[in-house]
Amino acid sequence: MHRLTRAARTTASCALYTAHMLLVLWAASAAGAFSWRSGYTLPYDTSDTALLTAATLFTLLAGGAVATLPEPWLTKARFAIKGRPLENCSECGELIETVKSPAAQPLALQNGEKTHPKETSR
Repeated sequence: MHRLTRAARTTASCALYTAHMLLVLWAASAAGAFSWRSGYTLPYDTSDTALLTAATLFTLLAGGAVATLPEPWLTKARFAIKGRPLENCSECGELIETVKSPAAQPLALQNGEKTHPKETSR
């Protein structure tokens, strides 16, 4: 049952990450398409590819912004889904786990009661 729960949590965490990446791709393509259709160009760009250059720049800026700005919130959400919530450290401001990870538990709890001590997970 523990493995099934862990697999479901990992799948949900990956689904959140996939949804975020799809949002990044959609925002980037929408910004580039809008720039292209509207005819925006960069200042002092008089080349034949001015529209393409502006559309590419808008695509990169929008994709980069959507990918990086909500990253702390998404990291907290992914770890909360996995059952390992994160909080900001009061001393250093970094994200830290509030609950001990399974790796910090004794081997008997990780492997189960009927496991021989030599049968450890590596």
